Amino acid sequence: MLEHYSPPHQGMGLHLQADSAGTAGLRVLAMVHSADSAAAEQAVLWPLCAQLQRLGQTVLVLDGSQSESFQTPGMAQLLERSAWHAQMGLRSMAEAAETRSIATLPARQGLARLRATAQELGMEPLAALQRYVRGYTTVLIYADAKALTPLLQGQNLQPLLVVPPDAEQLVDSYRQLKTLAVYAGVECTLAALEAPAAADGPARYDWSRKQSSVLTDAQKSQIRLQRLNALLQCSQRHLGDAPVLMRLRWRQTRDLHQLTLHMLKTACILPLHEHSVPRLGTGACAPLAWSH
Repeated sequence: MLEHYSPPHQGMGLHLQADSAGTAGLRVLAMVHSADSAAAEQAVLWPLCAQLQRLGQTVLVLDGSQSESFQTPGMAQLLERSAWHAQMGLRSMAEAAETRSIATLPARQGLARLRATAQELGMEPLAALQRYVRGYTTVLIYADAKALTPLLQGQNLQPLLVVPPDAEQLVDSYRQLKTLAVYAGVECTLAALEAPAAADGPARYDWSRKQSSVLTDAQKSQIRLQRLNALLQCSQRHLGDAPVLMRLRWRQTRDLHQLTLHMLKTACILPLHEHSVPRLGTGACAPLAWSH
């Protein structure tokens, strides 16, 4: 959908920062998942990850929309390993492929367990996560607001919330904004995804209203803009601040590129502490990560 890219020359400063961030710690991004908006979210998630890799990031997606199982092990199994085994298993996946595939792990159960694991280690959840994903420079956590809340408390990052083209989803969008603002204390970035212009069909006349029943693209765009503005105003009034709104037009490379740079700028970079480095163990395990 948004797969066509221009050379990322405008982001070279962030590119260099990305290289240094990889040696200094882990860069963490978050994207909010909703079952009703899954199609729109997927249309943004994978092109965004691909663009991050073009900017020099080694990306792992922790997919909280998918649950782990015996056939598809994921983050829950990763947390059950020792930190050293987990590190080597994921590092082998990260270093094996110079391809453009994106490593992803089912993570619904693992994200729910991460807080308890962190408490056992006496660490914050994201700092504890850093022990298990040392083969990557960037981790993108894709999960619903409820799962993200305990992980993002006290963290300086802006989760990405995709607004689908159909305006009916705005109530759900506000509900997720409120959950993250009130319980996690974080503000979101809104990515308003626009549908491609539909081919004009024959207009049907509504005799009861004495007008055409077909809205023009301009009329639909105006209605959507009004509702997005209402969402921003409602957030400003009731949550104390309005989220950043970014436009994602169909096949507009510049929009995706600007969103990618914004996500890098607003990501959380965890410093690499000595106690977060796992101690050496006895050999590596097979990688758990899957490629998308």
